[in-house]
Amino acid sequence: MQEVYGAKARKDVEWRHRLARFVEGSLPVKEFCQAESVSEASFYRWRKQLGESGAGTADGFIDAGILRASGAQPAATEAASLEVRLELGHGLVLHIVRR
Repeated sequence: MQEVYGAKARKDVEWRHRLARFVEGSLPVKEFCQAESVSEASFYRWRKQLGESGAGTADGFIDAGILRASGAQPAATEAASLEVRLELGHGLVLHIVRR
């Protein structure tokens, strides 16, 4: 069962990246799908599954914003830091801090 989950997770990440490329590009869906060697039906199914606007909108996604070079000052409207703590169960905790 773990192998199936691993394959699903990899596919999920693959489609998130693919949809991000679509959003950043300027190709129509048909041409984009041809270039990526995927069917339009798969494209639309994954886009719906991951969120209408494409990558990064599915439940659980956290957009941490753009990372700046070391020493760069954040704009007045940007948050200066980000801290995320995920309790994964069985005593496993993922703690991410960005300053």
